[in-house]
Amino acid sequence: MRLVPRIFGQALGLAALSAVLAFAVNAARPDGLPLAQAAAKPAPSAVQLSPASGEIALKDAALLFLSGRAVFLDARSQFEFQLGHIQGALSLPPRSFAADFQDIKPLLAGKDAVIAYCDGPDCPLSHSLARHLADAGVKNVYVLVNGWSLWQAEKLPVAKGAAAPLSKAPQAVQATQAAAQAAPAVQASKKGKASASKAKGQEKLCTDCTN
Repeated sequence: MRLVPRIFGQALGLAALSAVLAFAVNAARPDGLPLAQAAAKPAPSAVQLSPASGEIALKDAALLFLSGRAVFLDARSQFEFQLGHIQGALSLPPRSFAADFQDIKPLLAGKDAVIAYCDGPDCPLSHSLARHLADAGVKNVYVLVNGWSLWQAEKLPVAKGAAAPLSKAPQAVQATQAAAQAAPAVQASKKGKASASKAKGQEKLCTDCTN
């Protein structure tokens, strides 16, 4: 039984010696494998973006979406955006670009790609939006052709809901706050009117009873 630990120890020693010799030989050879560099180098990204803007494939757009490396801009109308859009996308129809771009611009910073999309293989809105973005100095702008239909077909994350232009958002918030502040006063006013009406009815009823 004492031979088993001894044999096991010798096997481990031989394995360690073999590994040391292999590394030494690899380091000595001019054509040796760059093992240290390979271990230290991070794995390349699954999506290699071209420096030139252009169209992007759905699979690449989906990978960028999942990794949070892209921002999606919906070039369709506000009504269509409300019915459904890519989750997290921003609404920016080309016709309202001049009014809304400055509000959206800060949200594009730090992203590897800005992806414009609309619906239908011949829809020109996404390309029009991409041109507006490029003219405004935005880099890495890409178009996902027929984006909305393809995104739905692959059952990728979507969302619904109203999307007022960002330039009008502060006014909408102020209006909501004003309505909330005015609500108690309105309710108190209605309550006072109801109480007065009830008292008047009771007074009339009592008068009728005495007569």
